[in-house]
Amino acid sequence: MRIRALALAAPLVLLAGCTNAIESGAPSALVTNASAWTIYRSASPSPTPSAEIPPSTVASGTFLPYRPGAPAITYDPAVVPPGATATLTITDLPYGTEVRLQAGGLIPSRAYGAHLHTKPCTGIPDEAGPHYQHHQDPKPPSVNPIYANPKNEVWLDFTADGTGVGAALSMHGWDFPPSNPPRALILHAEQTQTGPGEAGKAGSRAACLTLPGA
Repeated sequence: MRIRALALAAPLVLLAGCTNAIESGAPSALVTNASAWTIYRSASPSPTPSAEIPPSTVASGTFLPYRPGAPAITYDPAVVPPGATATLTITDLPYGTEVRLQAGGLIPSRAYGAHLHTKPCTGIPDEAGPHYQHHQDPKPPSVNPIYANPKNEVWLDFTADGTGVGAALSMHGWDFPPSNPPRALILHAEQTQTGPGEAGKAGSRAACLTLPGA
């Protein structure tokens, strides 16, 4: 299995033999109680615990104001303070794909929207493209709940705890094609809406983390 990584932050799965590593700062270790995970599921749990399988993709960074080449950017410091951190892992499992997000240094008790997007981060929030969709909506921008939903997209909304730490898990019965994987994680200022004409909307784009290969 080819392993793509930016930087690995404890306490996630320990990786060996990672290639193409790009240092993006040293995020502080996160201690997240398992009961605090927000879970999105479109597939049955894997018969093999994911902790026994190393992730195929790891992205980790410390959010700072934009600078060229920065993998982690905060666009709105009032929502994602400089110095906040995020670690995202994608694990290929027998049943499909598991995506985990852990974040820290955020506004305590604040709700966030989070999704995987199609393009890498730049200094302009919208340039990260739309949400990644397994089945693409033929009429973009996608606000149709038939396509803009947590089973067809990767939603990772969470509410930070009293210390500013949050976590989410998204499990799917499908895989990311190697030729067209998601390229960024976006943290949004609001949690994701689900109604017709509003599905997938989550307020402004507050921060962006570029994924490996972008």
